[in-house]
Amino acid sequence: MPSEILKHGRSSRLMIVVPPQKLAFLIVVSAAGIAVSSLTGTMCGLLVPIAALFLCVRDRGVLFLNLALAIGFAGSLLMTYVGAGAIVTLSWPAFFAVALCIGAIVTTRVSASRDVGTAGLATQSPSDKGTSRPAAARASFDETTAADVVSSLNLIHPEDRQAAAHAAARAFWTGVPQVTRHRRRQSDGSYRWTETRSEPGYVVSVDINDLVTEREPPRATASSRFVENEPEPMRSARVIESLFGDGWAFDADGRWIYLHPFAQSSLGMTLDDLNAPLEDGHAAWKKLLHPDDYDRVDDAWRHCLQTGDHFNVEFRFRRVTGGYVWARAAARPTRDEQGRITGWYGIALDVDVYKRTVAALRDRERELSHLVDMVPSLIWRLAPDGEPIFFNKRMVNFLGLDVVGTDKPGVTRLAAFIERAVHPEDAALLRKTLSSCLITGDSFDLRYRLRRADGVYRWMSSRAEPMRDDARRIVQWYGLCHDIDGQMHAEEALRKSERQLQQLVDAVPASIWCTARDGTPLYRNKRHANTTGASLKDFTVTGGYSSPLAAMAHPDDRAAAEQVRASAFESGRSYVVRYRQIRSDGTYRWTESRAEPLRDESGEVLRWYGVSVDVHDLVTAQEALQRSERELSQLVNLLPVHIRRLSPEGETMFFNKRLVDFVGLDLAELDKLGMSGLAGTVQVLVHPDDAASLKETISHALATGESYANRYRVRRADGVYRWMEGRGEPVRDQHGAILQWYGISIDIDGEVRAQEELRLARDAVARASQAASLAELSASIAHEVNQPLAAIVANSHACQRWLKTEPPNLERAQTTVERVIRDANSAADVVGRIRALFKQSVEPRNYTAFDGVIDEARNLMADEAARRRIRMTIDVERNLPPIAFDRVQIQQVLINLIRNGFDAMDSVAGEKALELRVHRIGDVVRTEIRDRGVGIESSEKIFDPFFTTKEHGMGMGLAICRSIVESHGGQLWTEKNQPNGAVFIFTLLIGQA
Repeated sequence: MPSEILKHGRSSRLMIVVPPQKLAFLIVVSAAGIAVSSLTGTMCGLLVPIAALFLCVRDRGVLFLNLALAIGFAGSLLMTYVGAGAIVTLSWPAFFAVALCIGAIVTTRVSASRDVGTAGLATQSPSDKGTSRPAAARASFDETTAADVVSSLNLIHPEDRQAAAHAAARAFWTGVPQVTRHRRRQSDGSYRWTETRSEPGYVVSVDINDLVTEREPPRATASSRFVENEPEPMRSARVIESLFGDGWAFDADGRWIYLHPFAQSSLGMTLDDLNAPLEDGHAAWKKLLHPDDYDRVDDAWRHCLQTGDHFNVEFRFRRVTGGYVWARAAARPTRDEQGRITGWYGIALDVDVYKRTVAALRDRERELSHLVDMVPSLIWRLAPDGEPIFFNKRMVNFLGLDVVGTDKPGVTRLAAFIERAVHPEDAALLRKTLSSCLITGDSFDLRYRLRRADGVYRWMSSRAEPMRDDARRIVQWYGLCHDIDGQMHAEEALRKSERQLQQLVDAVPASIWCTARDGTPLYRNKRHANTTGASLKDFTVTGGYSSPLAAMAHPDDRAAAEQVRASAFESGRSYVVRYRQIRSDGTYRWTESRAEPLRDESGEVLRWYGVSVDVHDLVTAQEALQRSERELSQLVNLLPVHIRRLSPEGETMFFNKRLVDFVGLDLAELDKLGMSGLAGTVQVLVHPDDAASLKETISHALATGESYANRYRVRRADGVYRWMEGRGEPVRDQHGAILQWYGISIDIDGEVRAQEELRLARDAVARASQAASLAELSASIAHEVNQPLAAIVANSHACQRWLKTEPPNLERAQTTVERVIRDANSAADVVGRIRALFKQSVEPRNYTAFDGVIDEARNLMADEAARRRIRMTIDVERNLPPIAFDRVQIQQVLINLIRNGFDAMDSVAGEKALELRVHRIGDVVRTEIRDRGVGIESSEKIFDPFFTTKEHGMGMGLAICRSIVESHGGQLWTEKNQPNGAVFIFTLLIGQA
């Protein structure tokens, strides 16, 4: 169904707009009200401008005024509770309550007039009459602005006007939507039925004339519903309903006979539903009320039914939404001429908001009362003249009497209190000091002894402050007493040894301080004063800080230090806190403060004693160390190597992050597996083929303390083994004892695999080169031998021809045979020379000084060493005996081995060095040639003929060298150099001729 919402008084800002024509009226009325209030000395005159303001404003302005008055009412109630003067404070709640009532009365009438006008805004256009469209589709709407609200009231039928006004008012004040039907006058003078839904701020109206006339009988108006034969309770309920809304009626037996249709809709129940419990012996309220309220309401209702007493009760009832709300119901009986009850009529008002407000106020009051009673102090309140008017629970328990207990005929309460509760020696001073404060209005602060309920006097530190009104007049005095009895006795004992303690404390090389148990500074030694440049008075006045610690601490450390201190003060435990403390020159230095509580015999904290030590140098050193540790940790974890640490016994102590990620295990998991030892770690992580060698190498290093290096395969987290090159070094203390081992592992899997592939390629090339060399050698041999053999064949054929002639020519044949012999000898010489390349003949050997041959070899290789930037070191033992050897052959061996060392260091970065050492061992002279190259993998195959690791090598050099050395009765072999490279070693016998 089409509809239109007419909104009134809504805007983006809350404003009170007064029409210009009423502004003069408002000013005059306000001035008159203020004048009356000023002349009478009361606030009654102020109600006049408030009523005028309610008349002038509308819509949300009315809400704003009601909200302001409600806030004023709540604030005045709170002031009354906290103890302001009774006469002053009680007048303000009364004023605001009356103002709210006046506002309700005024705005109810005005709002009704305005909102009812909006209820009849929808009419059917005359042009729609007689059309063939459905009635619902022919409904149309006229829009009316807020200015037309009052004039539209006259458009509603007189018999419907009052009901519509009440519905609009109820919607405005209760916030509950109201639906009404009324007749609205059209431009031709006729009336059409309109249904209006009223809500706060807007209404929705729909023309339902066709629906009403075609489908429903005409409804009775408000006045026509009073029929002559209608029961008196129903007529009374309708009268109440016309005034307040939601009327209801019962018969004499307590059965529902009337309930407004809107109320039935709101409850979701009909009269039959409500009367159903009567069949089971329950009251008709059964389905309506909250279970917790039913018995109480049922008893009251049955009592009223029997006695005819007025029914007044509050209860919770359930709405159709399922939620319960509070309502206040009132019912009165109707009687016949003989006085017999013929029925009941009544009304129910929604008081849910009021009940929640009261409950909230009571909770607040209870919380405030608990707070006052639970504060660990004696709290009291005095009238402006000094008369006690309130003691909190702690004070009542302490004294054993309340305020009323101080009443004594002919004596003021204050005088009676001083006489009964204050120590006689302190009474005069208390009376004098308090009287002075009452006159001057100064704060009250005094220590005196107060008698407890058991007759024991205890020292109290009492303070009081006046509360003033807007005119600065004292309204009340609020005071509290702190029990300082233990503190007073402690101070008395401390005075006896104060001088001696003062000398001792001032001599201590630390800042010593003392505070009361509440943190109040009591003492600072001389060093503390010199360090901070502040006296005890300066610390007492903290300049807005919560404590002296907060005043001295660096802003960045203040919150943490205060939290530690507050926690310690609350728990009574000692505390230690580090913070940056400001010094007399304005700089901050790290300080460590320690505090211990001083307790009495009962365990109560009397004071806090503390010492502050300058730890600035220590803290800065620790911070530097922590930064260094963080950087080192980052470095260890970011380096592209695997780092580990072992104990002197080989126990694994540390894996860096890269190693943990690589193997997929950390130390904790190795411990669970029982594999944290050397053997276990090697077993879990290292390839089985390399485990024994690695374990032997590390065990040897652990036993001897020597560094170690090895290559082995480690299992990755995914189960793949990768080649690693591991090295380890021991860390020793000042006495040389091993503290721990540090080791690293570098992933060289790619390098190893590349070297293996390169070796295979070199083997293939070497085999191809050997095949080519063999082919070349074969071709050379064939070339050299071919001519002599060809000559032999030719001469043989010639000899055969000469012998076949008749007669045979023997002379010529003889000459040809001689030529064959000559050519055969020539072929033998060729073969002999070729054999000499591979088998050297034995030459005479002479005794020669071996160091001379070494010098010649060095001189021959010096230029090549310089060209390759290789440093050569020669170490020849003095007084070596002469050795019998072939000088040329041994020189060839030295040069070949030196050149091989040079070749091995071509691909090595960094410093290149070759060391040649000659020394005597027993009956042999040992020669060692050490290089720092890539090393040798196949130390046995390297001396085989045609085996080479060089790209263009023949593989014959080392084979020939070994053959030469062995022909001299010596040996040639190779070893690994440490940390890298190879060592070629050969020996020559002394005295071998």
